[in-house]
Amino acid sequence: MSLLAKQYRWLLAFALTLIFASSVSTTFAASESSSTTSALQVNQVKSFVPTIPYANNFSPTPNPDKIYFSDCGHYLSYGFLKFWQMNGKFDSFGCPVTDEITENGRTVQYFQKARMEYHPDLAGTQWETSLGLLGTELYSASSPEERANPAYQPITAFPNSDTRVYFEPTKHSLGGGFQQFWNAQGGLYFFGYPISEEYPLLVGDTWVAAQDFERARFLFHPSFGVKLAELGPLAAAARNVSTKASGLDPSVMSVTKDTSIWEHWVDVNLTTFNATFMEGDTPVKTILIISGKPGHETPVGTFAIFRRVPNEHMKGGDIGSEDYYDLYNVLYTQYFTSEGHALHYAWWRSSFGYQASHGCVNMGLDDSFFAWNFLSIGSHVNIHF
Repeated sequence: MSLLAKQYRWLLAFALTLIFASSVSTTFAASESSSTTSALQVNQVKSFVPTIPYANNFSPTPNPDKIYFSDCGHYLSYGFLKFWQMNGKFDSFGCPVTDEITENGRTVQYFQKARMEYHPDLAGTQWETSLGLLGTELYSASSPEERANPAYQPITAFPNSDTRVYFEPTKHSLGGGFQQFWNAQGGLYFFGYPISEEYPLLVGDTWVAAQDFERARFLFHPSFGVKLAELGPLAAAARNVSTKASGLDPSVMSVTKDTSIWEHWVDVNLTTFNATFMEGDTPVKTILIISGKPGHETPVGTFAIFRRVPNEHMKGGDIGSEDYYDLYNVLYTQYFTSEGHALHYAWWRSSFGYQASHGCVNMGLDDSFFAWNFLSIGSHVNIHF
């Protein structure tokens, strides 16, 4: 079979995969507030699980101002460290491949998947720290043969749909799994506009689907889904920027990808009906929640998660009473009191930001899934008005 035929078959398979991915909806369901934890289970945990505040002046461990990545041999500090921490860390950026340097009068730092840039003239806006146009720069530095790839040629405008969108500024489109990833992971702010259509790319000995953006390149393969290409070292090399490792300062914390640097905890505000997920003293994500209704108030204080159930069955109250419930498929349940108060998905809720539960902290599906992956046994749950 010719290489062209193989690429055609692969692209067809890729297209079908993207169509499948865009049509899949989450089929899990989950649910509510008090638990079916048995009396025996409650007795087992009462000896070490607080049901009243045990730290009225709870404060997290301060975040380090500077860390050293032993895997890549470079430092990350202050504003760039904060930006890295709050916007996806290794998944979004990888580790730094240079220290902070000055380019064209601006402080920048190269990472495996991006280049951070500090713009003091934009202080106080979301663009104060932003990402460089690596995709555009690498396209400009590419050979005439590479730029002749049909995927880089402008396409004719078409009406937008739920499955594909046209971008007039670059005259390219975005759809399928790449569109879902673009929307979910930062969109225009992080990636910029597409500057190509999808195209096959050989990475090592594996053919993948690729699409270039002003600030990034997306890669897709069924074995790993969608991920970001490591454009940082390529862009650094194109500008003759050294990626030689720095020496380790013994006074600076050294980390790897597997190092847990910051404490993960959640702050629940019963006045605003917000839950803010924290890494040390840095907010990572804030969501709307539902708290306990009158007579079933969510307890105030600082607690710790002691039990996690991925799919819970919750039942409480007397049959026929107003407070009776019998709920299956309560996903991502994380208990923080022995009375059954928990953080969890509430599949029967269509809106959030008010009192309605039996004391639990109700969340939407995506938010409860995030909480499940962000928190763990022992994570603090700080609840207050």
